[in-house]
Amino acid sequence: MSTVTGAAFFDVDETLITVKSMFAFLRFWLAENGDDGGEYARLTREIQQRAAAGAPREEVNRHYYRAYRGVAAEALSAAGQRWFAEFSAGGAVYYADAVERLRAHRDSGHATVLLSGSFRAAVAPVAAAVGADHVITTTPVVDEDGVLTGEVWRPMIGAAKAAAVTDFLREHGIDHQHSYGYGDHASDLPFLKAVAHPGYRGDDAVLAAHGTGWIHLTDRVGAFVGDPGRLLSDQEVLSVW
Repeated sequence: MSTVTGAAFFDVDETLITVKSMFAFLRFWLAENGDDGGEYARLTREIQQRAAAGAPREEVNRHYYRAYRGVAAEALSAAGQRWFAEFSAGGAVYYADAVERLRAHRDSGHATVLLSGSFRAAVAPVAAAVGADHVITTTPVVDEDGVLTGEVWRPMIGAAKAAAVTDFLREHGIDHQHSYGYGDHASDLPFLKAVAHPGYRGDDAVLAAHGTGWIHLTDRVGAFVGDPGRLLSDQEVLSVW
């Protein structure tokens, strides 16, 4: 019989950690493979142009993963570990409130779940560092040789996150009244509406409009798990991001 008494779902990028892991990892991966910054600039420009032209967020997410066509999944997983080690060494890694919430849920017997449009190569090291129990991400399609095809099974964006929450609660026999969720962006709204106790970090206008009575996490930034963190000055924010 399960001893889990609830579940807490956390968006990762800019909710739990201070960067967008997809792009931070892409820059790291390309640099490791000889890019001087030009290829990273080209790829991110393509993605920005698609988003500006009104492409659905799910399609933009799919386009990102085409950059890894022909790459071995094992190589990406290993690079993810190296990326996160380098990122963690730079300070200003976590949003302290979100990490504190995650640890409090875990100590209360709740399952803790990282929910991200990023992929496991980048999110798994984060989960290990904060002690999360489960990772649900966008999953790249891999061929019989363990090589990425450039396609994904389903972008873990928007409605897909809400469906993942509902499926997780049902599969683990968890009462909806004991479900919690934390995000930072309007695209997180569907899954935040799928839990009983939503919360958010930041000043996203859509979340703020829906967030009366919701938990609002502060912007305190910590260098390591357990660091109480502090608010950065405007000048520090500009230098970090």
